Amino acid sequence: MQLTDKQWALLKVYEDRNYVDFIRGHIVRDYPALADDPTLRERLNTAYGRTKELGFTYDRQIVQFLYFEAIAPGFYTKPAIARWLGKTGMPSEQRFDMAMDVARAKLRDKKENR
Repeated sequence: MQLTDKQWALLKVYEDRNYVDFIRGHIVRDYPALADDPTLRERLNTAYGRTKELGFTYDRQIVQFLYFEAIAPGFYTKPAIARWLGKTGMPSEQRFDMAMDVARAKLRDKKENR
């Protein structure tokens, strides 16, 4: 079967949406309150698109990015985060991992200082 470029592009769109819906299912399983968020599906699709623009290739980072979007809407559009992720010199995925490490450390410190 021969597909045109347009048909391949359409299949890719469907594949991406299925992937995001699959991750959305896991997010809702882990955070049931998000099931009622009418913006979740579109926010996750937009965030997924941003991972592709940033050059993410590994599922682990993509899934973490989507989970973070679910609980912190638009986090990647905040000026400091957007600058950090878009900065040249190292892959955006590595920068995202570093930002998550810093966030986890801050949360841990906050919890310990209570």
